Amino acid sequence: MQIGKTFIRLGIGLFAAVGIRSHADAAEAYLRVVDVGNGLCVVGTIPEGHSFVYDGGFRGQLCLNAVRQLVPSHQIDLLVLSHSDEDHITDVAAILGENRVGTILHPGDNRSNTIIDPMRLAISSEAHAGAQEINLATTALAPGHTFQLGDATITFIAGWSDGNLTRGTDDPPLPGPELRNTISIVVRLDYHGRSVLLTGDTIGRLGGESNSVCRYAERIMWQRRSAHPVASEVLVGQHHGGDNSSSNCFIRAVHPTYVVFSAGHAGYQHPRQSTADRFIANHVLPQNMLRTDRGDNEGGPEWLYGAIANCVDQAGDDDIEIFLPDNGQRTRVAYRVPSTGC
Repeated sequence: MQIGKTFIRLGIGLFAAVGIRSHADAAEAYLRVVDVGNGLCVVGTIPEGHSFVYDGGFRGQLCLNAVRQLVPSHQIDLLVLSHSDEDHITDVAAILGENRVGTILHPGDNRSNTIIDPMRLAISSEAHAGAQEINLATTALAPGHTFQLGDATITFIAGWSDGNLTRGTDDPPLPGPELRNTISIVVRLDYHGRSVLLTGDTIGRLGGESNSVCRYAERIMWQRRSAHPVASEVLVGQHHGGDNSSSNCFIRAVHPTYVVFSAGHAGYQHPRQSTADRFIANHVLPQNMLRTDRGDNEGGPEWLYGAIANCVDQAGDDDIEIFLPDNGQRTRVAYRVPSTGC
């Protein structure tokens, strides 16, 4: 499907967009996983002036600042909100206040708090201004539905308005936080044969379960994998690397070369060693697993590959860049700043 609104891009805006893409080849799609701490924000630009945002970050306006830098035209083709936990939506109202958006896709949330309420009002205002709002609580969206952004295709893989819809007959009931996580909207970006899977906080197990377990949203996507493939070269990993995600069945279906964990020093000890071990057992090299809390050391069950003694990682210094070429060159995934202290 073509994105809801058609925007007129003035020459000066297009010139500015080319200028800020100087770090990438003009024919490369570019994604930045913004280091927002233990939250998620991905800002992407596609050649010919297209852009999208997946999730709205956490505190500090780091997501908003990335949008300001990467989308100087103030015109976003597609905004996807995986779910409505604070660490994924804090900057959404501000982003919508400064930008026009063609299509907004979200699962719907009837909770009320100081983050969700302003976001809901901002989405409503943008819809009244002409944006297409797709709310999964009121609008059915079939897996496989596509959004076209120039030469890039973003495919809706999964998402629900009610977490209980992901529970199989043999699955235990989900606690409240996991119910909110498992609804996460999952999309795949394809660009000239390269692909990136964006998974929000989707889950596929309960923490501490056997590695053979495959449950909830990840099980459903695994079952659908023939009709709606999730295989991707780059996986922006589920739930910050928590142990209640990244089940073996799903890892094998995605079969990533690179994994990116958006995590921070927040007491959750993400990403988990047990999660990293499942990826390594499925042939993902440790050096190909990048994290926005590079060097962090919370101890306990946290994955300590590359940890620095007594390191308390701060948000904002470990953005991760993904470059997708349109030719035979290889996909590149790297830290925006090559090295950092702690």
